[in-house]
Amino acid sequence: MLGYAAALVVAMLIAPLSASANVERPTISGRFSKDSVEVGDRVELILDIEKDRAARIGIPRFDKELNAAQRKELKRKQAKWSTYEDYDEDIFECIEEYPIDTVEVDGRRLHLRKRYLLAVMETGVLPLRPAILHFERNEEKPDTIFSRDTLYLRVASYTELDTMLFLKADPTSEQGFGVDREKAMAHLDDKGMYEQKHLPFKFAEVRDYAIYGALIAIVLALVIWFVYTLVQRYRVRRAEMVRPTPKLPPHVVANKALVELSHRKLWQNGKFKLYYTELASILRVYISERWGIGALEMTTDEIITALLDCDMPVASRSDLVAVLRTADMVKFAKAEPDGEENEAAYTRSYYFVENTKLIAEEEVEGKGEITIETKIEE
Repeated sequence: MLGYAAALVVAMLIAPLSASANVERPTISGRFSKDSVEVGDRVELILDIEKDRAARIGIPRFDKELNAAQRKELKRKQAKWSTYEDYDEDIFECIEEYPIDTVEVDGRRLHLRKRYLLAVMETGVLPLRPAILHFERNEEKPDTIFSRDTLYLRVASYTELDTMLFLKADPTSEQGFGVDREKAMAHLDDKGMYEQKHLPFKFAEVRDYAIYGALIAIVLALVIWFVYTLVQRYRVRRAEMVRPTPKLPPHVVANKALVELSHRKLWQNGKFKLYYTELASILRVYISERWGIGALEMTTDEIITALLDCDMPVASRSDLVAVLRTADMVKFAKAEPDGEENEAAYTRSYYFVENTKLIAEEEVEGKGEITIETKIEE
């Protein structure tokens, strides 16, 4: 039973279209980082794939990594793949999926490695046979290539001893029954939980050590309590001496964060997702502090709806919507805006904060709305 993927061949390694028909078939082998674990533990699944440069293959990928469009496309392909198998997700849960590594290059032959960090959800001896898809001639009808050997992972459970299984008649007891110790120890020994039927020492031999250990534990507890009391008193006195720093206005915090984001040059180095994630986060924090809206836990549509009753310039509302929509496209659809659009998103964010910040009335008397056009005229 394979339990390491809900979808197969979503991520494909595409070779040149001029691949010849005599390309050698890829091979796959795998191993677990551990031979045995306990239920709930984590273990690495390591797949080693050897393929020709021109070979097209599909590698296992977990369903949670797919967006809605990818899931729809996968279902369409599954209907055409006669070799497709649906895998059981209840045995393993994917914690993390690592990028493919190129271990070795030998002429036209590539040695690739794919790793997954899995959490084990079942007990017993779990079989897993790694597989990939090979698109030899027709991309719509791939061949499934399995590893030569099936992997086995031994998963131990938390065994509880039920004494009702080991009762025996006991005439000396008022209840008339007792526990068959030998039978219970034999059961534990069979399970590998009890290697010796007798303690290697008597209590009288360790009584003095137990007394000394208890005294030492009491002394250590008193020392810890004394140190903890001193630390707490020091913290109280320090808190009384140090005045809390006044909280900065939301627009000041947002402007500082925007300046720091600009200095990091994220999108200039190809980190579009991180750039827009940080930009959207700055605006969400500002909105939360400015209007008391829980924007950090809201979607873009929920934020826009919540701000409908808030008084703000139409241009500012439009700038906010544009920035949040672009951020969603980058984070979820992996879009890569050009430099002009990235700069425009930053500028819109800046003027959204400037035009909606809460300031004293005397400061804004006779001062119009700040826009990109008025800034240029200055």
